[in-house]
Amino acid sequence: MGRHTERPTRSWNLAPAAAILGLLAAGPVGAQAPVLPHVDTSLTMEQAVDLALQKSLRVRAAQADSRVMDSMRREALGPFWPQLSANGYANDQNLAPNVYSSAGTTMARNTQVFLADQTGTANVTAMYSLFAGGRDYYGYKAAAARADAARQMLRGAEVDVAMQARLDYIASLREAENVRVTGDLVRQVEERLRVTREAFDAGRVPRFYVLRDEAELANTVQMDAMARSRADQALVALKTTLGIDLGSTIALADRLAHTPVAVSVDEAIRTATERHPEVQAALKQRQGAEADVRAAYGNYFPQVGVAAMYDWTRMKTGGGSTEPDQGYSVGVVVTLPIFDGFMRENAVRTTKAKLDRATQADGLVRQQVAKEVSQAALMLGAAEKSVEASQKGLEQAEEEFRIVQERFAAGRGIQLEILDAQASRTRARFNAVAALAEYQTALAMWRRAIGEIR
Repeated sequence: MGRHTERPTRSWNLAPAAAILGLLAAGPVGAQAPVLPHVDTSLTMEQAVDLALQKSLRVRAAQADSRVMDSMRREALGPFWPQLSANGYANDQNLAPNVYSSAGTTMARNTQVFLADQTGTANVTAMYSLFAGGRDYYGYKAAAARADAARQMLRGAEVDVAMQARLDYIASLREAENVRVTGDLVRQVEERLRVTREAFDAGRVPRFYVLRDEAELANTVQMDAMARSRADQALVALKTTLGIDLGSTIALADRLAHTPVAVSVDEAIRTATERHPEVQAALKQRQGAEADVRAAYGNYFPQVGVAAMYDWTRMKTGGGSTEPDQGYSVGVVVTLPIFDGFMRENAVRTTKAKLDRATQADGLVRQQVAKEVSQAALMLGAAEKSVEASQKGLEQAEEEFRIVQERFAAGRGIQLEILDAQASRTRARFNAVAALAEYQTALAMWRRAIGEIR
């Protein structure tokens, strides 16, 4: 404000005080931690995916990011609208002239030159940008591209959450199937121990048969306890991915099964590199960076705007009377930037470097998607062969166990054969469960690689 005077100038702005009082009246403000929903139900794998997409905190965070970018896109429309501000001045001075301007950062800024000793002014100012060298237009294009990228990132988060929900569901199914295997084994060993004790009491088998079956039962019970613990841990991981309270009780409605799927790697790569959300997000980021470069060049063009204002003023000089006045002003302003300390040049270099980075990131994402599709196809093919081999192995182990049981019952076998055949059968069952789980896991990875949610 002008030069220093002996009598200080008095100027009041009540907006900051009003804002502070409003904050104090509102009390402490803080974001509440989200409350996880409690769910007690039976879920299929696809129902688990739907629940994860609804409740997952990662998806909610991505939704918030998308809303932020969409709001910034709407914010970028601001320069296309007329800007309007109301200004009030109360001035007391003994040395003129002095210059005051609008508070805040509004584009519709108003500047007043006060010549009288005391001045009170009410003012309405309107401004509209006629031409900004393309900065406003390309700035909006950049914001719109980033909003589209955020929507694609949201879809990418949904793809990842869907895959993780499937993987955790499959892991829970695997551990539940293993519990069934160990549970069946415990019951079989308990029954064999009961029969062995009866045979020992009748004097038909030696005592070490009983001791061996008792040791086998102890090992089997321990195996079953560990399997149940792993099943509980898998359920905890699944509930975490679903975004529900860990105290929820959920039952798995599906079972591990082999559902053959025909895959075409070349077609999948072509489709994924065109429609995968990560590819689309990278593409939109690159388009936004291109618009930023063009907007940066806008600083080299003339800036043209139109301004209009209307004033109501009362002035008093010395001991004279108050002089009311009012009037308007309309004008066009043209500004041609000449030198700004190389800010424009460096801004262009910065946006070009960001464009180069976005271009490289776009190529890298496409390369990564093609790699993931190829790897998922290989995993799926290997897992399918593993399922076939494990099923054959299980059939052979079941037949071997049946034959050994018949031999032992006929008195032509020994207990060690029973134990070996049972161990082989148990391993075969575990292998069959693992092969089915790996196949379902590979299928989930395939769906993720091609960008499929449901």
